Amino acid sequence: MEWKEFTLDNGIGVIYKNLKEFYSVCVGVWVRIGSRFEDEKISGISHFIEHLLFKGTKKRTYREIKESVEGVGGSFNGFTSEEVTCYWIKILKDYFEIPFDVLSDMVQNPLFKENDIERERMVIIEEINMYRDLPSRYVHELFDEIVFHGHPLGRPISGRIESVKNIKREDLLDFLQKNYTAENIVLSICGNFEEDDLKRYSEKYFGSIRKSGKENEFIEFKNRSEKRLKVLYKETEQCHFCLGGLTFSRFDKRKYALQVLNIILGGNMSSRLFNEVREKRGLAYDIKSYVKFYQDTGNFVISAGVAPSKITEALKVIKNELIKIREKGVKKKEIEMAKKFLISQFLMVFEDNLEYMMYLGEEKLLKKKPSSIKETVESIKKVNKDDVENVARDILNNENLYICLIGPVKKEEDIEEILEIS
Repeated sequence: MEWKEFTLDNGIGVIYKNLKEFYSVCVGVWVRIGSRFEDEKISGISHFIEHLLFKGTKKRTYREIKESVEGVGGSFNGFTSEEVTCYWIKILKDYFEIPFDVLSDMVQNPLFKENDIERERMVIIEEINMYRDLPSRYVHELFDEIVFHGHPLGRPISGRIESVKNIKREDLLDFLQKNYTAENIVLSICGNFEEDDLKRYSEKYFGSIRKSGKENEFIEFKNRSEKRLKVLYKETEQCHFCLGGLTFSRFDKRKYALQVLNIILGGNMSSRLFNEVREKRGLAYDIKSYVKFYQDTGNFVISAGVAPSKITEALKVIKNELIKIREKGVKKKEIEMAKKFLISQFLMVFEDNLEYMMYLGEEKLLKKKPSSIKETVESIKKVNKDDVENVARDILNNENLYICLIGPVKKEEDIEEILEIS
């Protein structure tokens, strides 16, 4: 059996994989809350809370939280995305109870001291400023802004400086109480541990989390953005850009064909874009493509940084590759290589118990019934030439193309021509 599951009396789901060959165990607390669940006026509050949960509880100071884990050689962290927030600890099996004690304390008993809130508010604002100073990072944020214009998916996970400045302590407490409930929490555990201990610690430390009677609800994405080009003029050595469009949700079976298409197009160093843009023409040091899946939509993105004088040439090369793959299709050899790469990358995730825990936690939280490893591998293997080419025709068209650039770009009209790919 690939993994096991059980449910606490209060409804919290627990999913786990026992790996006796490991020295360590990784415990994650997953919450069904993220930036797409937020009103614009409190944009960034999920991320704000994630930061603050490490700052102290009724039982522990922020130093005691860190020392409880790092004092025995463990590591821990948290992250916020559009659809989930996660807190995790990786530790030797001898200290298996510690993650349950510490993580449950963090999510149930945070202090939210005014001094901590104000200090962390400044930290987050500096985090936002830091990413704005990194064009290669910031361009992805601006790209989401035009693709998902007017929707929470188009807002930064960290929020905007204006919203972060206006979030009050009562907002934080109210948001935590409403959203950190049993229906919205999953525990994910991978590594070396005793199952009896797992069940005992899960109930002991998380069994008292209250139920609210409903799962957190997000705003569904429905309306396609009319604006398809955004240029932020900035005097930089490179022009950084994202080009792409909307795709499918994590529940759509076409996602496997899309993932294969992504590998062929720009997903590794054997891809068409890497060969055409970097190897043949030397236009970019790094060019890549990737896909993201949400519960109701998704997107694909091609990104690179090129010399400002070469931006038009680079985009034309990319445009030609999109036309070629849409109109002339793909070779069977490309498909087979891409499928082997995709399967290999997927399977190698399970050699790391932290990555294994991440996979199980997200799958359980968002899909209820995680796809088995075998099911996923078989779904990728079944992808054929027609599947990939149908997806290419569906998404690689003019109406679905968005471009965002950061750099010393003066003629937007030249860039607008790149949108005409049909």
